[in-house]
Amino acid sequence: MRPRSLALAVGIALAAFATTASAGAGTDAGTDAGTDAGSFSLGELGLPSLGGVAAMAVNAGDAQTLYLEAYRGERPLGQLARVQLRQGRLYAVPDDLRRLGVVIDAGWPTDDTGLLALDDVPGLNYRYDVEGQRLILDVAPDRRPNQALGYRTPAAVAATRSLGVLLNYDAYARSAGAEDTLSVATSVRAFGRFGAIENSFLSRGGDDADAYRRLDTRWTLSDSEHMTTWTAGDLIGGGLGWTRPVRMGGVQLRRNFGVRPDLITFPVPRFTGQATVPSSVELLVDNVRQFGTEVDDGPFVLDSFPRITGAGEATLVVRDALGRTTQTSVPIYVDYQRLAPGLSDFSAEAGRLRLGYATDDDRYDDEWIASGSYRRGLSMSLTGEAHAEYGPDLRMYGAGFVWAPAGHLGVATASLARSEGATIGYQRSVGYQWMNPRFGFDLKTQRRTGGFRDLGDLAEGGARPTSLQAQDQASAWWAMPRGSLAFSWVRWRNHDADGDTVRTMTWSQVLGQRLNASLGVFDSAGTGRGINLNFNLPLGERRDASLSVSRNDGRTDTVAAVRQSPGYDGGWGWELQAGDRDGEYGLASATLRGRHGEATVGADHRDGDTGYFAQANGSLVWMGGTAFASRRVSDSFAVVSTQGVAGVPVLYENRVFGKTNARGFVLLPDLRGWQRNRIAMDPDALGVDYRVPPLEQLVTPADNGGVLVRFDVAAVHPAMVTLLTRSGAPVPAGSEGRIVGSAATFLVGLDGETYIDDLPAGGALEVEVAGAACRYALPARTAATGVAQVGPLRCEESP
Repeated sequence: MRPRSLALAVGIALAAFATTASAGAGTDAGTDAGTDAGSFSLGELGLPSLGGVAAMAVNAGDAQTLYLEAYRGERPLGQLARVQLRQGRLYAVPDDLRRLGVVIDAGWPTDDTGLLALDDVPGLNYRYDVEGQRLILDVAPDRRPNQALGYRTPAAVAATRSLGVLLNYDAYARSAGAEDTLSVATSVRAFGRFGAIENSFLSRGGDDADAYRRLDTRWTLSDSEHMTTWTAGDLIGGGLGWTRPVRMGGVQLRRNFGVRPDLITFPVPRFTGQATVPSSVELLVDNVRQFGTEVDDGPFVLDSFPRITGAGEATLVVRDALGRTTQTSVPIYVDYQRLAPGLSDFSAEAGRLRLGYATDDDRYDDEWIASGSYRRGLSMSLTGEAHAEYGPDLRMYGAGFVWAPAGHLGVATASLARSEGATIGYQRSVGYQWMNPRFGFDLKTQRRTGGFRDLGDLAEGGARPTSLQAQDQASAWWAMPRGSLAFSWVRWRNHDADGDTVRTMTWSQVLGQRLNASLGVFDSAGTGRGINLNFNLPLGERRDASLSVSRNDGRTDTVAAVRQSPGYDGGWGWELQAGDRDGEYGLASATLRGRHGEATVGADHRDGDTGYFAQANGSLVWMGGTAFASRRVSDSFAVVSTQGVAGVPVLYENRVFGKTNARGFVLLPDLRGWQRNRIAMDPDALGVDYRVPPLEQLVTPADNGGVLVRFDVAAVHPAMVTLLTRSGAPVPAGSEGRIVGSAATFLVGLDGETYIDDLPAGGALEVEVAGAACRYALPARTAATGVAQVGPLRCEESP
C-alpha cells in the first residue's frame, strides 16, 4: 500500500473513532476529557481537514488552542470560548472565563502560562463536544455573576457653554392719588467657558425717595463630572438640617447635585433573586407595576426607583416560560434625607459676614469667618453628618446622623453641636418621621444652652436675649376617603422666656368633578386665631374662578375672582377681583405675553381710592453677534441659527416654538439646564432650493447660561440637465460625470437626464462617453426658483 493511501486510511479511522467514541466526552471536576479523541493531528498526516474533528485534533502530550462555541446548558452564549487542550484537560485564561459568565475571584492561582484548569474551578462542570466543536458549561448559581437590572448610575453629560450676555428685568410702576412709585429689579449675567459672572440690583424711585441697591455680585463655575460648583463673591453658606446658613462675601466650593438631574442621590432599594430558567421579572410596589424585564437563568440584582415616598410593600414576581410564578414581598421605606452608600455632599466657604442685606445698612463685617458641612452615605440605612464654623471669638463644631432603622420603620435624625469662645454652649436635636401614601407624621425638637453661639448669632448682632432656646415641631397628614387632613404644631421660646405656640389645621377636598375646596384654621398667641375658606373652579384650559373668605381677630375679608392666564405660546390674559377687604375692594388687569416679553396693566380700588399700575418683565440677550428681546429666561436658553435663512420653523421638544427672523435667528427661552434638550427644524418649509443639514440636535446647556445652535442650511440651485453626445443622441444611462472644478460627481439617467442639486452658474460638466470625455458648458443661472430645466446640451470636445 502506498504511504499516501496508508495515511488516508489511518486518518479516516481516527476520524471515525473520534466521532463515535469521543464525541461528548467531558469532565466533572477532574474526569478525563477525551484524551484519545485528539491523539493525532490529521494536518501532520498531510490530509485535508475532515470537518471540525480534524481541525481540533492534537498530538498526545502537546497543547493546542481551540476556539469552541460556548453554551450554557443547551443555550448558546453567542461567544467563542478560547481554551487550551493539554493532556486531556481544558485550560483557559481567567478573564476569558469571566466573559463567559463564570465568577473567577481576583488572584485565583494559575500555572506558569497564566492559565487555569477548568476542572479546578469549584462549581464549574463542562463537557467538550468534539463533533459539534462546542464547550457546554454547567455553572453553579454561586459561581455566576449577578445580572444587573433596573437603575444604573448614568454617565455625566458635558454641558455646552457659548459666549453671551443675559439681562433679566422686572419693572413695576403704580400711581395712587399723590403717591407714585417705581421699582426695577435687574440681573445682568455674562457667561461662557469661564463660567458666569452675575450682578443683580434693585432700583427704586418715586415721590419719596430714589435708591439703588446692589443685591448680589458673584462668579460661578460648575463641573458636571465632579458635581461641584465654585463661587466667588456674594454667597450663602452651606448647611445641614440643624445649622443656620449665613450670607457672606467670599469663596465657596460645594457639591452641586443640580448639575446631574438624572442622578438619584438617595438609597435605591435593592432586590435579589434567582431564576432557574430564562424568566420574566416584575417589581410591584403597593400592587402597582413599576419595572419589568426578561432575565437569563441565574442570580440577578434589581436596583429600582420606587415612585413612592415613605413606607410601602415591594413584591418581586419571577415567571418562567411555563407560567410558573414565584413571588416575594418585603417592606421598604423610601426617603430623600439619606444619601446613597458612598455618595457625599459637602460645602466649604470662607469670607466676611454680610450684614443688613438689601437694606440701607448693607455692609460686610471686618472679621473673617469660615464654615464647612459634610454628609456621606455610610450604608443603605445610615448617613453621617458633620459641620464646623469659625468666626471672631467663635468655634462651633458638631455631628449628626440620618438613620432608617429597618424595613418600613421610618427615619430618625439626631445631632449634637458644641460652641466655644467667650462662652461654651451646646445644641442638640432629635427627630423622627414616618409616612406612607395615606398617612404620615413628623416630630422634631431642638434645644440650645445659654452659651451656645453660631454664625447666625453674629449675623443677628450676637445678642443673647433673643437667642433661641427651644423649638418643638409636630405635624401629621392623612389622606381620607373624602379629602385630606393635615395638622401642625410649633412651639418655640427664647432665653428671655419670650415664645409662642402656633397650631394649624387644613382640610382639602374635590367636590363633585371639578370644585376644589379647602379649609384652614390657625391659632397663635402672637397673631390670634383665624380661619380661611377657599373654593376654586376650573372653567376651561386656562380659565378659573375662585372665592376666598378669611376671618382673623374679628375682621372678615371676602374676595371673588375670575381669571384667564395667557397661553404658553403667548396671548392675552386677564383677571377680575371684587370683594371686601376691610372696605370695598376691586381689581381689574390685562396681561399680554409675547415673544419679546410680558406686560400687565390694571387698576385697583380700595376704600374709595383708585390706583393704576403697570408691570413688565422679560430678558435681553446678546449672543452670536445678535441682540434679542425675549420673555423672561428663568434657567437656560438657546439661540438657533439657520445661517441667514428666514422663516424656518424651529421645534423644541417636538413642538413648533417659532420661525427664524429675517437674519435667520430665533431664541428659545425655556431650555432645561444640565439636561438634554431636543431642538429641530422643519425642512418642509424650505423646499428644494436649500440643502438641509441634519434636522435635529441634542444640546445640553449649563444652568443660568445659553448655547448657540447652528443648522448649516445652504441655498442651492437644483437643476435637471439633459445631456447629448456629439451626434445628438442622449448620453447613455449610467455614464459617470463630474462638475468641473469640484469633487462633486453624478450619474446620467434615462434619456440623458441627470439631477444636480447645486448647479454652478457658468460652470461646466464633464462626462465620459465611449471612452472619451465630453464637456458641457452651463448657462448663467436663471432667477427662477425650484428645479430648473437646463438643456439639452450637446457634447463639446474636452480641452
